[in-house]
Amino acid sequence: MISLEELKKYIDFLSTTDIEELEIVSPDGEKILLKRRELLNIPAPTQETLNVKKETIEAKIEQQTEEKKEFIITSPMVGKFLLSVSQDHPPFIFVGMKVKQGQKVAIIETMRMFRDVVSQKNGVVKKILVEDGQFVEYKQPLIVLELEEEEKEKV
Repeated sequence: MISLEELKKYIDFLSTTDIEELEIVSPDGEKILLKRRELLNIPAPTQETLNVKKETIEAKIEQQTEEKKEFIITSPMVGKFLLSVSQDHPPFIFVGMKVKQGQKVAIIETMRMFRDVVSQKNGVVKKILVEDGQFVEYKQPLIVLELEEEEKEKV
């Protein structure tokens, strides 16, 4: 297995050369493909702009969830969103399915580390906002739950 330190060295090496791709194979056969991405010259937004946008988005999400008595499950970390353990297994959830508080609804994978995404409320899956296998950011909305009656009263 390739250690994190080794991986960082390869990334540093890739960033200092003209090489576009680098495939690393560990002694145990694990393969990692590193690709150089072209950087775009886009001016960075100011902190003030970011704060305004964040507050606006949070206010809209809060308003929508209050009006419709919905709850949005967000990503606990950056990584790949997975709806099942593997392609051979059924998904943890699907639209229309009832879920209970504490129930596993997805997995986030980062560098072969897996973290469960669990529902914080009882409800029915109204919408899955992310495709299976899609890369997600920390706190990115993943799943919309329509709260059950007793959960609506708690809000």
